[in-house]
Amino acid sequence: MSQSEQKETADKQTVSSEPEPQSASVNPRAVCRVCKHLYREPKILPCLHTFCSDCIGQLEPFSTSPRGRFTAPEGGGRSGEAAEQDRDSLSFTVLCPECDTEVDIPRSGPAGLSTDHLALDEVFLETLVSDGPLGCDLCGEGSAESRCEVCSLNLCEFCRQAHRRQKRTASHSIQAVTELKARGRLCRPVLCSLHPGQELRLFCQPCDLPVCLECAATLHRDHRCCPTHDVIDRHGDRIRELVSARLRPRLERLEDSLQKVEISQENLQVRADETANQIRVFAREYTSAVEAHCLSLLRRLEEIRVQRRNHLHLQRAQLQQALLDVRGSVEFAERLLSCGSDAEILSAKGVTLRRLTSLAESGYDPHPATVAPDDGGSVCFLPREPAGEVEGYPLVGMIHSRTVDVSRCTVEGEGEQLTFYLVFVVSVG
Repeated sequence: MSQSEQKETADKQTVSSEPEPQSASVNPRAVCRVCKHLYREPKILPCLHTFCSDCIGQLEPFSTSPRGRFTAPEGGGRSGEAAEQDRDSLSFTVLCPECDTEVDIPRSGPAGLSTDHLALDEVFLETLVSDGPLGCDLCGEGSAESRCEVCSLNLCEFCRQAHRRQKRTASHSIQAVTELKARGRLCRPVLCSLHPGQELRLFCQPCDLPVCLECAATLHRDHRCCPTHDVIDRHGDRIRELVSARLRPRLERLEDSLQKVEISQENLQVRADETANQIRVFAREYTSAVEAHCLSLLRRLEEIRVQRRNHLHLQRAQLQQALLDVRGSVEFAERLLSCGSDAEILSAKGVTLRRLTSLAESGYDPHPATVAPDDGGSVCFLPREPAGEVEGYPLVGMIHSRTVDVSRCTVEGEGEQLTFYLVFVVSVG
């Protein structure tokens, strides 16, 4: 059996033999958030969320947009992945099921997206630790005791011996399934999509793509191709710099800001409850006219509380979404750098850098002054304030609310003599 046939057989067997997640003990990194099953052909969206290829293909597109064509450099051809980009003159846009970000899908569909090799590792590890037997990917009959790390095939003892006898596969690394389980992490080569069995060990600098030896000798023969271990530091440092220097501090600011907003929500509710109690105690000393005034005050307080609550709710939602975007991207990038092989990092480098750069340059980054906790002082009850008359009875007691209009605050002066004008919007009712 040729290596391409072996790979097709392995893919089919993997899909049919994947266990369905039955409990919370299943590794969530191996499960698609859409179909709730173990990943099948996991693809990375531009927002760095991963889903099954079929799940992405079933998302409803809501717009299409023209895409610029990629021009090959002079003096050589391009890989299959780059050639697909040349053919994709249009893309359609979908909403990410995880973060609702608008993402572009190539006209060629999910196949044009980067494969999440880390997710494939998690799926295989989940298969190893599952209680069910691991079937042979070649004969489909025997129980798999070994795995070829080059072909990504689970092999029974008979097929393992046959694999060793074949000339093209005799040198492949075959590991016992028990050893893989004990190791706790899968070390699996990333193979070329154009030349099955060929590992991506080189990086074509003009095309900005990892390639195999056969690709370098044919499609990229006139290009400068370097071993992946010679360029991984430079490309990995670009991801690492965005994470550590820009996005990790922003992640901390987002978490801190979200905590402040949640504190403000709690303080607002506490202060509103205290004010309501004061109003009720004061209102019990009056007649029906005072009771009517009491209800009027409570309605006004509720309006203030709802208005402030809606503002804080919107601010909280914005911070949560921004935090989710940054945290997801940072965790993906850090896991890619810490767990991925050279080829895995380089395979996902493009989509990772685009997402991290987009977040670093245009993501929501709150200023600390705009999310300072509200101590409740902006809402208070003035029991001695004249409130007019109701049914001939003089009434006292007003609700006093105050908010800062930041857009109207100014600083004036020269040198060390500065005057700060703080504009308050005061509402009394």
